[in-house]
Amino acid sequence: MHRFQYKAYRRSFAGTFANARESFAKREGLMIRLEDRDGRVGFGEVAPIVSFGSESFASAFSVAESLGEQVAFERVLPELAGYPCLRWACESALDMIAREGVWEELEKPWPICGLVADLGDLASVEEKLGMHYQCLKFKIGKKSLIEELKALDRVIELSEGKVQIRLDANGTLDMRTAIGWLERVAGLPVEFIEQPLPVGAEVEMRRLSADFPTLLALDESVDSVDDLKRWRDQQWPGLYVIKPSLSGSLLALGEELSGGAGDCVFSSSLETKIGESNAIGFAIRQSGHGRALGFGVERLFADRNVGLELGPFLQKGGLASSDDLESLWNLT
Repeated sequence: MHRFQYKAYRRSFAGTFANARESFAKREGLMIRLEDRDGRVGFGEVAPIVSFGSESFASAFSVAESLGEQVAFERVLPELAGYPCLRWACESALDMIAREGVWEELEKPWPICGLVADLGDLASVEEKLGMHYQCLKFKIGKKSLIEELKALDRVIELSEGKVQIRLDANGTLDMRTAIGWLERVAGLPVEFIEQPLPVGAEVEMRRLSADFPTLLALDESVDSVDDLKRWRDQQWPGLYVIKPSLSGSLLALGEELSGGAGDCVFSSSLETKIGESNAIGFAIRQSGHGRALGFGVERLFADRNVGLELGPFLQKGGLASSDDLESLWNLT
């Protein structure tokens, strides 16, 4: 049995944050705190994004409210299968207790990919270049193809072509526009285009992958561990963007990636430092050091010290300590 506590939070964005499909005014989620009979504590976070197939904040809150203060998780976890974010949060907190709050150590700094929501936001690009980011991610599909290609040219000119670029369409492009992007970025420092076509158009994306040299990455198409397993079994030729906090089960995701995670890019679900530390800690255990981590999101928010201030590299000791997480819990 574990003592189960939860708190809701709401964070404001520093400005308008939107992709081609939706805009976000606030970020709502739940922090959870578990304590075992020996007084050991673990934290988890419920950070839902409904458009990625997760439960809603309201439904997660309702289930958390129904669990009671003393919970037998060996019985409860299977019942949370329809609540992927809540299950991930509980398994993460249990895992933190088992590890006694100790994170895996990095062998060397791990690059962080900084998110700039708008390709035309050159001020943010200049800021991140001044901080020595080696990888930047942009949302595309928000304006016309011609406008965004011109903006991409300006970014590459500003960075002198020395920074890896990720382009995320959130599944909103049509085939003609996707081809236009792939024709233009061939030979440019574009690491990959993320989910160019909607969920359900994976066969068409596989054809695009065969016709053009730039890698494609599935994101919305691999919301769950079952989705990831299916596309890995079918030998998808590109990459997978994994948002651990949305995956549904730390244990199941760890088992799926136990043979290697070289084809995965680990990414934020816009969590606080609780969810970020759990997700990045998981990534370290699975891959040690891979492609740049997609967690450069903290400048999107108006508050400070709620998320991890990672900068362009995750450094040794860069994840939140148990004391840090307890302090955040007490302040919420």
